[in-house]
Amino acid sequence: MATKADSSSLSKTNLHNEPMWVEALQKGDTEAFTVLYRHYSPQLYSGILRIVKDPLSAEEITQELFTRVWLKREAPGLQENFAGYIYRIGQRLVFDFFRKLKSDKKLLQKFTKLAAEQYNPVEELLLQKECSLLLNKAIDQLSPQQRRVYKLVKQEGYTYKKASEIMGISPLTVKEYLVTGKKNLQQYMLNNMDATLLAVWLLSQSGMF
Repeated sequence: MATKADSSSLSKTNLHNEPMWVEALQKGDTEAFTVLYRHYSPQLYSGILRIVKDPLSAEEITQELFTRVWLKREAPGLQENFAGYIYRIGQRLVFDFFRKLKSDKKLLQKFTKLAAEQYNPVEELLLQKECSLLLNKAIDQLSPQQRRVYKLVKQEGYTYKKASEIMGISPLTVKEYLVTGKKNLQQYMLNNMDATLLAVWLLSQSGMF
């Protein structure tokens, strides 16, 4: 998550004797936890801050990330690829941050102000184009019915009633297809995006872009 929040950039800075430290962590060794925390937390914090814009929020997310690492220290994924494991936790926490952003007006206003101060139109355009390409791939993964409902309602702006008339199904079925389709899209994007792109996509879903 270092510069663009990807696991490959973290893995390039693996700690010397990292498997030994991870194994000790899994046995409940607090010193091993501290060593891993001190090595990875600055990189994680820096990457998260670039996305969420707010130092306090970035610090809270970083702390929550390592709290989860400690609580789930016996998980097999830690030993297999520690950098990748903590990246995935960080990615989900960033996802949760932006999901909360959509319902917390005070937090949304704060983020909007910070984002405006740091706005880079060229970078934003490139990110949005990349998001759009990935979203199209995600839509292609939906079932035919889910895909058609999503395009009618979300992309072409039809109401549930009008979409149901076009497809010959009930408005309730349209809603069910849309809900399931959006969940599938979110999971696809979560699995295939780095955290920066995920943030841009989530904000676009909330109407901020």
